[in-house]
Amino acid sequence: DFTGGFDYAYAVFIQGDGKIIAAGRATVGSDVDFGLARYNPDGSLDTTFDSDGKVSTKIGGTDEVFAVTIQGDGKIVAAGISGIGGVLARYNADGSLDTTFDGDGLTTTNFGGSSGAARAVVIQGDGKIAVAGDTSVAGNRDFAMARYNPDGSLDTTFDGDGLTTTDFAGSTDFALGMALQGDGRILAAGQTGSACGDCAFALARYNADGSLDTTFDTDGMVTTDFGGFDAARAVSVQGDGKIVAAGFASFNDFALARYNADGSLDSGFDTDGKVTTNFGGSGDSDQALDMAIQTNGKIVAAGFTGFSSTEDFALARYNTDGSLDTSFNVDGRVTTDIAAGQDRAEAVAIQSNGRIVAAGGAFVTGNFDFALARYTCLRRTSRPMSIPICP
Repeated sequence: DFTGGFDYAYAVFIQGDGKIIAAGRATVGSDVDFGLARYNPDGSLDTTFDSDGKVSTKIGGTDEVFAVTIQGDGKIVAAGISGIGGVLARYNADGSLDTTFDGDGLTTTNFGGSSGAARAVVIQGDGKIAVAGDTSVAGNRDFAMARYNPDGSLDTTFDGDGLTTTDFAGSTDFALGMALQGDGRILAAGQTGSACGDCAFALARYNADGSLDTTFDTDGMVTTDFGGFDAARAVSVQGDGKIVAAGFASFNDFALARYNADGSLDSGFDTDGKVTTNFGGSGDSDQALDMAIQTNGKIVAAGFTGFSSTEDFALARYNTDGSLDTSFNVDGRVTTDIAAGQDRAEAVAIQSNGRIVAAGGAFVTGNFDFALARYTCLRRTSRPMSIPICP
C-alpha cells in the first residue's frame, strides 16, 4: 500500500543482485502517479530505495507504468501513460529521477495522434531504449514504436525520426509486449481486430532501422486467430530462435502460440502451433497477462482465473512441446488466493535460482494494493518431501 488508495503493479523486473522492482500506479491523494516499489530478496521493502522502498512520480493526469526494465548500469526505466500521452521515466538506483535523461528524468512522445501509450520497453545492447505501444491514427488504434538514445532523445536512425506506426488493417491494434532478437531485430506483440468482437494475436517484426522485416511472413506482420476476443500480452524468443506469444483466447482461456523464425506457426508446438488452457472453473475467465521462459526452455505464463471479485493469481507451466508440465504442482497449473477479493498477476519473472515471481494487484480492505507472490521450483509428491526441479 502506498497511501491508502488504489495501488496496482503491472510490471516486475529482477535486478542482478536479486532485488525485485514492481511498477504500476500509486494513488497519492487525488492523483494517480507512476508507482514503483523495490523489495529485498526476502520480500521486505528495500529502504535504500527512496528511504521506504516506494517511489511515486506525478507527471500529468492519470500516470501509470505498464513496463519496467533495468539498464546495465543499474538505472531503472519505466514506460507507461500519463495525461499527456506515452511517457518514459528513468530513475537512479536510489529511486531518484535521473536528470541526465532528457533533463528531468522524463520524456514524452507524440506520434501525431490524439492519444497514445507506452506499454512495453527493452534495452538494446548499445544502450538504446526501444518502446512499443499504441497511438490513435485517423480514428483507429495502431501499433506504435519508438527508440531513444541513452540520453532520452529520439534516435533518428530508427525510421528517420525515431518513430514508426503499423496498421494491421484493424481498427484496434495495440502492441502490448515486445522482445529483442539476438540479431537486433525487434518483435512487438498484441492484438488486432475491428472493435475486437473477433480480435486476434498480432505480431510485427522490425529491422534495426525501424522498417518492417519482410522475411517475417513476407510483410513483417502475422495474425493468429483462436476464434474469439484474443490478445497476445507478451512475447519472448527461445534460445533456438523460435518465438512464443502468450495471452488469452475469447477472454476464457490462457492462450499460447509458437512461431518459427519466418513467422509460420510451429507444428512442433501442440501439432498446430497453438495451445489453450482452462483452469476448470465454470463460467470463469482465465487470462495469461505475461510470460517468461526458463533456462531449460519451459514456459511460465501468469495471469488470473475466476470471475469478477473472486479472481486469483493463476500460473501455468508448459513443456517445450506445448504440453502442460505435470512436475509443476502436479497438473501444470497453480492458483493463489492472496486476499479475499480480486487478485490478478499482471507480470512474471524468473530468478537466477529458478524461483518464479508474479506481481499484480490484490483487493485489500476496500482498495487494491501491489501484490507479489514467489513460487519455489518443487514438485509435490505423495511422499513426505518434495523434489527440487530447479532448471
